[in-house]
Amino acid sequence: MSAPAVQLGLEVAYLSDVGAVRSENQDACAELQNGSGARLLVVADGMGGHRGGATASRLAVETLAQVFRAGGLAGPDLLREGFVRANERVCMAAQSDAELTGMGTTAVALLFEPAAGVWVAHVGDSRAYRMRDGVLQQLTRDHSTVAELVSRGLISEAEAADHPRRNEILRSLGVSPQVEVDIAAVDVRADDQFILCSDGLSGVVAAEQIAAVLSRTPPHEAVRLLVEGANANGGPDNVTVMIAAMPGARSALRAPAPRGRDIRPLALATAVVAAALLVVLTCLWWWGVPR
Repeated sequence: MSAPAVQLGLEVAYLSDVGAVRSENQDACAELQNGSGARLLVVADGMGGHRGGATASRLAVETLAQVFRAGGLAGPDLLREGFVRANERVCMAAQSDAELTGMGTTAVALLFEPAAGVWVAHVGDSRAYRMRDGVLQQLTRDHSTVAELVSRGLISEAEAADHPRRNEILRSLGVSPQVEVDIAAVDVRADDQFILCSDGLSGVVAAEQIAAVLSRTPPHEAVRLLVEGANANGGPDNVTVMIAAMPGARSALRAPAPRGRDIRPLALATAVVAAALLVVLTCLWWWGVPR
C-alpha cells in the first residue's frame, strides 16, 4: 500500500465527555507527535465493567503512543505493530486481574507522516471520517453485527440505527490473543478535515448534522458543538471527538459575504452625475468670462 506525501500543518482539536447517562468516561484519546514530525491521533472506546472499560482504553492509547514514539517503524507497519501490542497488553491485563476479566476496547487511529502520507487503522466501531467539499465520507467500516447485516443487504441503514443488536461488536482489542486490524491509505487534499469519534457521537448524531457543523465551524468550536449535540440527543454513551484540519481548511470556514444591496450601480450613477455637473459648471464659467 502507498499513500501520497502530505504537508503537516494540522490544526487539531478534541473533546471527550462522559455523556448524559453514564457516571464514568471510559473513552480515551491522544494527539501525539514524534521526532520525525509525524502526528498520530487516537480514539479508544472501552468496554467491560466499571474498571475494565476505562483501563482497556487507557492501555490501548498508551501502547500505541509508546510504539509511535519508539521510532523505527512507519506507515502501516507502525499502526499494525501498535494495535497488535495494544491488544496483547489489554489481554494480559485482563488475565492478571479478576476485576478486569472480559474487558476490551475499540480503537481508531490516523497517522500523518511528512513523507509517507496519511493512514487510517481501526478495530471495532469507533470511526474515522473525511470532510471534503461539503461531503462527509466514512473512512472506516464498523466491525459490528449490524454493519455486517447492512453489507449483506439484510437490513437498511435506517433499520440499523434502531436494531436490537446494534451494540454487538465483532472485533475489539484485548478480548482475544489475536486481532485483525484494518489499515488503509487515505487520499489527502488541502482543506480536508478529518474526524475521529467513538460511537457516542456516530450512534447519536446523524452524518448530515456532523457535516453541517464541520462546514461552518472551526475545529475548536466544532468539537464542542458535536459533543453538545450528542448530549442533546440523549447522550446515552461517553462521547469523544477529534478533528484535524489540513492546511487551507480555514478558507472553507470563512463567513459568506454580506447579502446587502449591491452599491456598485449607485456608485456608477453618482459618478456620471458628478461628471455631468462638472461639465455644466465649466461651460457656465467659460461663457461668463469677459472677452
